[in-house]
Amino acid sequence: MSARLALIACALCVLQPAIAAESMPANGNTNICRQALPTIRSMWLQDVYDAPPAVAAVMVDAIDGKLPQVRRGLAALPASEQARWRQIAMLTASSAYQPAVADGLLDDGAAVDAPALLPPLKQAFYRQTLDAVGRDPRFGGPATVKTLQAQGLTDNSANLFGPALIVASNCDDTATLDVLLRHHADVMVRAAASPKPDASRGPYALTIAVIQGYADVTQRLLDHGADACASDRLIRKPGVTLASIGKRSHLPDTLIRRLACPATGAH
Repeated sequence: MSARLALIACALCVLQPAIAAESMPANGNTNICRQALPTIRSMWLQDVYDAPPAVAAVMVDAIDGKLPQVRRGLAALPASEQARWRQIAMLTASSAYQPAVADGLLDDGAAVDAPALLPPLKQAFYRQTLDAVGRDPRFGGPATVKTLQAQGLTDNSANLFGPALIVASNCDDTATLDVLLRHHADVMVRAAASPKPDASRGPYALTIAVIQGYADVTQRLLDHGADACASDRLIRKPGVTLASIGKRSHLPDTLIRRLACPATGAH
C-alpha cells in the first residue's frame, strides 16, 4: 500500500468511532464491523499501531483466522506481555468473524468478560493523518478535525475495546456469540465506555442488538437471560423503551413482545 493510501486507511479507521457514535442504524442495514474490518487489518499490516511488529503480525493472523499462527506469535512474545496481547487478539477475532480463534484464545486464558486497551497509533503517523484529513476535502477538511476533537479522538490515546459479547453483538456475529456464551459470558455485561476508573459504562449487548435490528442476536441474548427491563432503566427518553426501539428497528413481533418490560407495560 502506498503512503497516500495508508493515510486514507488510517483516516477511515480514525473516523469510524465518530461515525458510529453519530449514527446508529435503525434497521440493521449498515454493519460497521464489516465495513471497518479491511481498514483495521490494513492498519495492523502497515504497522501503524504503537505496538511491536510481532504483535501486529499476531493481530493480522487473528483477523485471518489463523489460530496456530496466533498461538505461536503470542508464545514468542515476552511472558509478561502475553496475557495483554492474547486478550486483544481474542477481542480482535471477535470483531473479525473468527469464532474458532476466539474460542481457542479463551481456552488459552483470555478473559471472556474483560475489555482491553487497544494501543494508540504511532504518534508521527497520527499527526500526519490529522494533517491530511484537515487538508483533504474528501474527508471534510477542518470540520472533520473538529468532529474528531469533539469525539475526544485527537489525543491518540489507547482505546478501550470490548468486552467480547458487546463486540460480537454489535457485529451481528451469532457464531462468535455462541462461542462466548459457551464460555459463560455474562449476558448482562455492558460496553466499556472509557479507561477512566470513574467513567460510566456503556449500553448492554441487548440494547445494541435491538438498536441495530439484529434479530438472531437479540433472540440468543434473551434466550440466555438478558433483561430488557435493565435496558429500559438506562433509556432516558420519555416514552421510549427497548420494545419501541425494536419495533422501529423492524424486529419480529415475537421478539418485540419479549422485549416489553412488565414494569412499564410498554410495547
